[in-house]
Amino acid sequence: MMEEIGHIDLFERYRNGDLSERELMEFEARLVYDSEFKDNFEQYQKIEVGIENHFRENLKSKLIELDKTIDREKPKSAKSKRLLFMATSLAASVILGLVLFNFLSSSNHVDLAKHYWPEEPGLPVKMSSKGKYDDAMNAYKINDLSSSSNLLKPIHTDTSDYFQGVIAFEMDNTMEAKRFLSRIEIRSIYFNKAQFRFGLILLSEGNKTSSIKIFKAQIIEKTEFSKISKEILKKIQ
Repeated sequence: MMEEIGHIDLFERYRNGDLSERELMEFEARLVYDSEFKDNFEQYQKIEVGIENHFRENLKSKLIELDKTIDREKPKSAKSKRLLFMATSLAASVILGLVLFNFLSSSNHVDLAKHYWPEEPGLPVKMSSKGKYDDAMNAYKINDLSSSSNLLKPIHTDTSDYFQGVIAFEMDNTMEAKRFLSRIEIRSIYFNKAQFRFGLILLSEGNKTSSIKIFKAQIIEKTEFSKISKEILKKIQ
């Protein structure tokens, strides 16, 4: 139980972008090798979404009840009634505004990530001789993502990891997408692409602090994504 409580604290720090670079690397690595830890994190994410939905419904119910209370109560004067209405309306507006701000900010980050997610054409398919990626690329190009992923799994290369990461995100499996993209080392030709996409995934999850670090690194290194990274930073900072 104590370990699970510690996990919750760690998960919250991750979601808020409060982990150091070293802690973030250890966290992402643990999601790969520790299946129980990964299951706990996925459960945490489900519960977090459930709490947000419950809070919104609870707030809606409270506002309805508040409105009924105002109708039932009969203040001694029209002035006091106006004051009561203004006070309760202001309180409700503030609470609702905070909820909507958090909800819209989160939704906006998801939309931004999807908007800036680069279109991946896939590798060219050879006509004269069959290459080891050809079947997977043919499936990918006709949007048969599941088949493409299965065909890539036996191929243990950075190319395979990159495309499996792209496919996983496009199939709404962000955990798998991060797992594959995080494998790609700095010497790989896919490193900058993988890092940029990793930053977008973190942004879609609400981990703005960590995503900002990645976008800034793209700018400093003057990668092909430096210009678009500047655009994103202007919108989220």
